Amino acid sequence: MLNELPKKEKPKKPLTKWRLFWRVQKVCLLRSITPMMMYLFTSLIGLACQAIAEGTQVYEVILGIVCIVAGAAFNVPMGYLVGKNHYDSYLTGCIHRRNAVFGIKSGGDHRPEQEYRWWKGFLIGFYVGVPVIIMGIFAAIPATWTGGELALVMFAGWAIFPVQWLRTFLFPNWASDAYPAISGGLSILMILLPVLVTGVSYIVGAMAERSAKQKEEERNERVLRAGKKGKQ
Repeated sequence: MLNELPKKEKPKKPLTKWRLFWRVQKVCLLRSITPMMMYLFTSLIGLACQAIAEGTQVYEVILGIVCIVAGAAFNVPMGYLVGKNHYDSYLTGCIHRRNAVFGIKSGGDHRPEQEYRWWKGFLIGFYVGVPVIIMGIFAAIPATWTGGELALVMFAGWAIFPVQWLRTFLFPNWASDAYPAISGGLSILMILLPVLVTGVSYIVGAMAERSAKQKEEERNERVLRAGKKGKQ
């Protein structure tokens, strides 16, 4: 109805440090889903190569390495883009905080949890590797070793394949089920791959955005100086 009064907006809850902490975790967790799926898809391709080969062949290892590198390569632009977006959000947050000092209310729906912080890329990468930690722990327990390693092969092959190759080529007579902690523990260490790839690409993306903004400001300043000289 035209005569109805407009609905009042619900007042926003105050942003405490604890509430901000959980919002940051949510943002980083959501950002980790896509690279996690990329690692999963490339791992499944590597698993298919293993299934075709009879035993562990050199070409199987090469194809597996290509699949792992491909997963990391897909991870790079994702981390880069998030870093750029978060740095842009950080600049917006700086404007909001500067206006707040003078009592000016800034418009827009700014979310502080999406602002750039150098460690957020590494946190996103950590969340990408959380399944490896969980399944690696099961692979390290004698009672659940078989199921844990099978789960790693199916869902995080990029973490267990290198361990299996080392086991086959360096220790062909090694009874892996007698040392499950070694297998699971080495697999967990592979979490460093998404952590480093995401963290570094995130920082590089943010620095690229900062450089672009600085060049834009310099270009605007030159235009203003040229305009002033023209008026004189």
